[in-house]
Amino acid sequence: MLQETAKILWNEPVAEAVYRMGLTGGVQYAAADPGQFVTLRLPGESTPLLRRPFSIHRVHTSQGRVKRIEILYKAVGDFTRKLARQKKGDTLDLLGPLGHGYTVSPHIQSAALVAGGIGVAPMVFLAEKLKSAGTLLKDSVACLGGRSAADILCEADFQSMGIETQIATEDGSLGEKGLVTTVLADWLKNNKPDMIYACGPMPMLDAVSSIARQHERPCEVSIETIMACGVGACLGCAIKDTEHGQGYGHVCIDGPVFRADRVLGIRY
Repeated sequence: MLQETAKILWNEPVAEAVYRMGLTGGVQYAAADPGQFVTLRLPGESTPLLRRPFSIHRVHTSQGRVKRIEILYKAVGDFTRKLARQKKGDTLDLLGPLGHGYTVSPHIQSAALVAGGIGVAPMVFLAEKLKSAGTLLKDSVACLGGRSAADILCEADFQSMGIETQIATEDGSLGEKGLVTTVLADWLKNNKPDMIYACGPMPMLDAVSSIARQHERPCEVSIETIMACGVGACLGCAIKDTEHGQGYGHVCIDGPVFRADRVLGIRY
């Protein structure tokens, strides 16, 4: 973890109110895990008071050197709308990488990646890491869901890596009409992945973990919650966690990625 001043390399719209930003980053990002995050602050800005967390979307390296990192974000609040107005050459206060990421291992030969809306942000990085570790992406699947076609992101990224991509939208404007969890359940009827990974809203994570249990598949979920500090100092992101007996873990340091069976409230 390192706090640094990062230069914006690009900040481009990729969908309605969704932006992909490239940033310079220190050598520590070469060892970053998918599912970890960074926190950002705009220089000279007193509001918001707290730093804002963003999943690491991608890390680009060359000969062991970090060339750039990427975040994928949706401009939905004051901070992200300000972030969307930043230009190439502007700087940001960057802290990271933070938190605990997804498990990537040569023992994982096939996987199901499940993303709801902007929850796809860490999944491209995850797919790239799995491919590097020897996971057979041709035997894996990326299940992408959203309310409408406008919420489906990064489909081409997964397809370029050779991973099967299945889509569900609630209004039927793209892919299957319905929930992404239904698409996952249907795929699992004929496939037994070594791991199910998920990122998205809590009701989706709850459903994914229940499906994983029914099919007796291990499952990891990335929990989205409000984080005040991002480094475990304020203890504001507490969550019931069986790894702590009857006590609590903290999303910013014990997560944001957890085994689904250890986070109470996720029915696993």
